[in-house]
Parts: sequence; C-alpha cells; structure tokens
Amino acid sequence: MGAKMPCPFCGIQVEYAIENSSGWYRDPPVPVYRIDCYDRCRQYWLEAISGHPPQIDPDIRAFLDSLNDAQRTFISASTQHACDNDILIVYNKKGLQFLITDWHYAKAAVVSYGLNNASFRISGLGFDIANMLFFVDAEDARFTLRLHQAGTAIDKIRSEIYWLTALRDKARIKTLSPVPGRDGEMIQHLSPNDLPSRYATVYDWIPGETLGALSAAEKTPELIRSLGVMVGRMHAVSETLELPDWFTRPRYYDIEWVTLQVEKVLASGNIDDAAEALAKLASLPSRFLRFVEEQGKGRDVFGLIHLDLAPHNIIVSEGQPCPIDMIQFGFGYYISDILTLSRQLSEDERTIFFEGYQEVRPLPKAYQQQLALFEEIRAL
Repeated sequence: MGAKMPCPFCGIQVEYAIENSSGWYRDPPVPVYRIDCYDRCRQYWLEAISGHPPQIDPDIRAFLDSLNDAQRTFISASTQHACDNDILIVYNKKGLQFLITDWHYAKAAVVSYGLNNASFRISGLGFDIANMLFFVDAEDARFTLRLHQAGTAIDKIRSEIYWLTALRDKARIKTLSPVPGRDGEMIQHLSPNDLPSRYATVYDWIPGETLGALSAAEKTPELIRSLGVMVGRMHAVSETLELPDWFTRPRYYDIEWVTLQVEKVLASGNIDDAAEALAKLASLPSRFLRFVEEQGKGRDVFGLIHLDLAPHNIIVSEGQPCPIDMIQFGFGYYISDILTLSRQLSEDERTIFFEGYQEVRPLPKAYQQQLALFEEIRAL
C-alpha cells in the first residue's frame, strides 16, 4: 500500500506518489505529487518543490487553504469530470487561480441568468482558459455556460447567436439554443469582485451522447447519412443567409497563411527529407493558390463553416446529429467542414455521408482532389 495523505481538494484519505513530471507537461521536468483520489477527484498531479523528499508547493497549499467549501467542491468536481474525459491535469498555483477566478465569473453568471440553486463545473472538454465552458445544473434543468475571453467584441458573440438561430430556424438543425438572462438579454456582462469585464452566454442542454462516444454498431447508415444532410443544410443556409452589418467572424484559409506555415515546416527540419516529399510540400502554396483561383470565394463554395466539426462536437440526440461548440466558426471553404467530419469515417461510411450531403446540395466535381489538398493543409 502506498503512502497516504488527505486529498488537498476534497479532504478524503488518498494514496499519493512523488514523481517527475512527464515531458508533455514540462521540459525539463519538475517534481510532482500524483494524487490517487479515485473515489472522488480521480487522479491529478500537483507541482512540488525540490527537497528530500520534495514537498507540494507551499504556494499551492496556502492558496487552497484560502478557499471556501464551495470553491473546493468546484475544483474537485471539475477535476473529476475532466479525468472522466481522459484529460490529464497537473496543477500549479497559477492554474488553480485561473479556476477560482472563473468560479467567480460563473457564480455571477448563474445569478445573472436567474438559475436558482444551481451548481456548476467545468466541462470535461472545456479546459480552455480563454473561453471556459461549464455544465450548470439548476433546479429543474441543465444548461451549458460559456465564459468568453476577456476583450471579446460583443458583435462577435452576437454573430454566433445569429448563426445558431439561423441553423435552428432555417436549416431545421437542432443545436444550441441561447437562453435570455433576467433582463431579457442573451449576452450578459459580468464583472464580479471588480474583476475585468467578460461576457457570458447560456444555452439549453442537448441530451445525448457525442458521436465519438458511440459504438460502431450505433453508427448506423441512417445516422451517417443524416450527418451528411446536416452538413449540407449548414452550408445551404450559409449560401443564402443575409448577414447584418454588425456580423463579424474570422476568415480562414488564405494564401498568406498557407505560405507562412509551409515556410515554418521547411525551416524546422522536422519533415521527411526525401526529395519527392520536399517538392510536394514546397508546391503546396502554388497548388492552393490555383485552387483559390479556380474556385473563387463565391457563396456557393466559401461561407460560414463550423471549422471544428469533429465527433466530440456533435451530439446525437434522439437519433439526430446536433452540432455544438461554435466558438471557432467563421468564413472558409465548405470543403474544410466536409473534410473534418468525413476523415473520421470509414470508406463505406464516407460514401453514405457524401450521399446524404448531396441530398441537400451538390459536392464539387473534383471534391476528392480538394479533400486531399485540404488534408495536406490540415497537416501543417
């Protein structure tokens, strides 16, 4: 049996071990305590200071001692959920401070949206320090809460809500539905405890499992076909949607970006040095430029895309795929969305997916070559 100590988060007796941090976390490594709190917080690591033996960083202990029970519970529940989603976490004082700062924002948001007696925790896939995502459990319903990065322009968030509404009303796609705050506004302005201002949005909960969590047997031909229909509908709406003057989202994939990325890869030396591979990589900017010249940027090929339409961002609810997590969406080539999802499918599934897409709108005649080109770009 290993050495034991109280879990610094939840207080129950747990086993621990002293290790050096892994290369994925810190190079050179630092001493860390591995906390095996399997019954509650699961497994996580705390930075330590060198000694005989190393000790948990006193700044971490002092910071944890300053927290109240609700804040400790929040850290414990968020850590548990992250671990259940296969996220490895090493905490230092700065990381814990980020969590508690966002706890203050989330608490203020819950009040601002009138969610009574609500508890909240960070989504297992939501450890994005800039744009934290929370699960909120209120008295009679569940919601998701997004804390937007400080300094985010309100029109950028308004644009996201406008797009979500269009997907629901025009494309008949079930997706995140914004919830109004107590004042009727969808976007709430928060500044708790004199912290810097940030915006928050809350959305209805979509019950179901992510596409990535389904078994092979659950990914039926009907579901795969409906994925193609869903993406086709998204692009069809983008092709015709009237955008207000204030609508603002980033633009992706231009020749300057592709050229810069290729130059970085060539300069790094971390590539196959075979002459054929080098020549193919060096020719990528010119091949992409030719694609842009041939395709143009008309709304039939270039428009609003999800950008991260991966299986973990699609909820299957009552047999229907529902796209979520629109935080990165913007203007780009539709073929990029098609690639993001189709590359996760088997060859037979891709055939069904493409058939579903073409029930709504046609694929480009040379879509297979375009997918191959964007696969190369994706690898940069």
